[in-house]
Amino acid sequence: MNRFSKYIVRLVFALSMSVISLLSFMYIAPEVDKKSKLEKKRDELDKEILLKKNQISKLIEMQQDFASDHEFVEFIGHQNRRVWKNEVIFVFDSE
Repeated sequence: MNRFSKYIVRLVFALSMSVISLLSFMYIAPEVDKKSKLEKKRDELDKEILLKKNQISKLIEMQQDFASDHEFVEFIGHQNRRVWKNEVIFVFDSE
């Protein structure tokens, strides 16, 4: 009977470890999946942020060109068909 009881104890121990392993896997697997989805979303948002920063820097550069570059203002006016040849767009104060 001693041999049989050792066998049963080992079997119960192995089954309990299997159940614990299965339960821990069932808990950890969704968390890992959730983490990978969050990392992917973070990377997408980082790309969008970088794109927006580039757009902002280009807009700032254009604003500075409008404030200082006479030829740029004339070029944009002609490009948008708001000004025709030999028309005066703005009179800039010379500094």
